[in-house]
Amino acid sequence: MTNRFKNTVKILCLCLMLLLPVVTHAAPTGEIIFRHPEDYRELWIGNVNDGRSAQPLFKMPHDIRAFSIQRDGRYIIAVVWKKGKDEFDSFHDIYLLDRENPNVAPKRLTQGQYREIIDAAISPDKDVIFTNHSWGLRPGVYLIPNHEIEKKNPNAKLLQQLNAYEVDWAPNGKKIAYSTDFGIFLLDTATKETSQIIKHNDFDDFPVFSPNSKQLAFLAKTKPFELGKLGIVSVVGPRNLRYIELEEGIFNFVDHLTWSVDGKYLVYTMFSDWDPAYTNFAVHIDSGVTERVLETYSNGGLRLFEWATRAYALEPEGLLTTVWGEIKQRK
Repeated sequence: MTNRFKNTVKILCLCLMLLLPVVTHAAPTGEIIFRHPEDYRELWIGNVNDGRSAQPLFKMPHDIRAFSIQRDGRYIIAVVWKKGKDEFDSFHDIYLLDRENPNVAPKRLTQGQYREIIDAAISPDKDVIFTNHSWGLRPGVYLIPNHEIEKKNPNAKLLQQLNAYEVDWAPNGKKIAYSTDFGIFLLDTATKETSQIIKHNDFDDFPVFSPNSKQLAFLAKTKPFELGKLGIVSVVGPRNLRYIELEEGIFNFVDHLTWSVDGKYLVYTMFSDWDPAYTNFAVHIDSGVTERVLETYSNGGLRLFEWATRAYALEPEGLLTTVWGEIKQRK
């Protein structure tokens, strides 16, 4: 009777365990567009969970420093850097790339008049915003309206004159976020009114909107060389500011931040002075659980990447699928 009783208890316990809810989080999935980790002139597309079948998408004339994907649209803008003999002979340009016509040459939106463009973003309506630090020109946030983009030499107008750095456009097209020496600001695209959402911290970087445009994530630091932590703040209703700790270890810097397409994860890029390779982490914004991602890509991580939001051709016509082993062979 004793053994039978014990067995019955074990069976009941097992049944209870099966009936109890198990808290699990599916890893981020989907396609990403990324800058090639070895050839900075190239944009590629691949699956976040399997980099072995990644394929080329565009090749630019110079190194890509930043890029932005149009929400549910066909366009990408890329900030490229043409390195000259010195700083006066170098400049940044913004190019417009058409994913539905990848064989058409990218359109040059700026004509070498900006020495230093820090970041740029494209709206769902094809308006382009960028931050300028060029010597001899007023620093600030500039706008190229979509009707100007169709012209041979598009005109950019200054929206805000200040030292602005990273910039992002809300997926609904209603707000722009940008980091400055005085914190992070929001600009209403309809009224052109600005509001300071994060105050008195000149080390806050990488403001990025959530897919539903209701929250803003950013990297929060109190010192220039500290690891910092991730901040999430509501941009509608009460602010509800909260923070998420970063993965520790040998890492000293966060170099990129984005949301997963479903809005459940923040995905960030980290690197250290001792290791030239980049490491990517995805943190679940509710549970705080962190895991490695993009490990199947070259060197186990990517520096620049964004999440694709629609289906389109994987590569220009005539190109063959290329895996990472072939990439290294052709270098």
